[in-house]
Amino acid sequence: PHPELGPAVLELFRSIPEEADSNRLVLGSEEDLWAYRDMLRNSSHVVLGLCEHAVQSIGNNSSDVATTEAVLSCLQSWIRIVDMDPQLLERTMLLPWMFDLLTDFNRGGFELAVDVVVEMLRTYPSDRRGVEGLVTAIIPRVMTLGQQLDGNVNTGHLTPFQRSVQEEDEDGMRGYCRIFTEMSESYLSLILSHEEMNQASLVELVLQCAGIPDKEIAGITLHFWYRFVIGLEELEPFEYRQIKIDSFAPQLTRLLAICIHLLKYPVGVEDLSPDRLDDLEGIRLYFADTIEDCCRLLGGEVVLRATGDPLREECNRVASLPPNKQLSDWHGMEAYLYAIQAVSMYVPPDERQVIPFVMGLIPQLPGDVPLLRATACQTVGKYASWL
Repeated sequence: PHPELGPAVLELFRSIPEEADSNRLVLGSEEDLWAYRDMLRNSSHVVLGLCEHAVQSIGNNSSDVATTEAVLSCLQSWIRIVDMDPQLLERTMLLPWMFDLLTDFNRGGFELAVDVVVEMLRTYPSDRRGVEGLVTAIIPRVMTLGQQLDGNVNTGHLTPFQRSVQEEDEDGMRGYCRIFTEMSESYLSLILSHEEMNQASLVELVLQCAGIPDKEIAGITLHFWYRFVIGLEELEPFEYRQIKIDSFAPQLTRLLAICIHLLKYPVGVEDLSPDRLDDLEGIRLYFADTIEDCCRLLGGEVVLRATGDPLREECNRVASLPPNKQLSDWHGMEAYLYAIQAVSMYVPPDERQVIPFVMGLIPQLPGDVPLLRATACQTVGKYASWL
């Protein structure tokens, strides 16, 4: 009778499980707390019903952002704190409703919908018991956000993720990157499974996210690559592990090129404040760690060649520039040198293709570019045993 009170009622229900997770809640014993949480779990269907009713009351009124966000906030709180039955989430109409919100990154409630889906993926990983139905319901919906259907590949139809990249919408790119990366981490057991489920397509989506020029957004994917490498290393038996590594080798090789590109200092880095430069160096360390992780799977020599050959091309490109422009175009060479010094522990001391070229290049580099000079010195130090 009073739809204007909907957001306030949903806010009240949102706060109920948060009190169970709060230090302010004082109960007589630990058993009382668990009993309270069990009561919340048994009441989950009531809260989902309330949220469904609120969504139905909205209908096609996309301007009612307050109710939309109230539903999403309430749902996020219950998923995060209450151990809800995954079958309830699998069957609720809120699941397709949320993914409908995610198809338009300019729509009200988009960022909260991202938060809810990320929370759901994190709470119900693929190796948890009883989540098979929920996982089956989520996967195609997430893939539709980033991957074109077979019938749309040649029609010019862009997926929501592709559209956000084309329009350079930071909120959209960040939201889809978070979803794809979280699903890859939560469903890692499926990615590494013996059963063929086109797992490479999901890894491909994360790789596309890593290729986003914005270093902060691209960095969201780094923890997945770390877990991905560990997961591949732990596969048994060895023969199957090698088959899996070989199957993902093309993506890992492209990841190398992406990370090296993201290592580049921005033009005008000399004018950055010390704090901003420190932040940038921290981000570069994370990308260098990812390159090092690739060495553990592909081998140091493979990674070194994949880095050394483009370095030669970059040097030839810079050498072809007019002399007055060569001094200011050092960022690419520095990034390759930084990557090469990062993988030094995986390179054999008798390497005779890339390292001799690098050591011959370093004395020819301009000495009045402090950041390039520092990386060159680090490279010499890392390969001191080779010298």
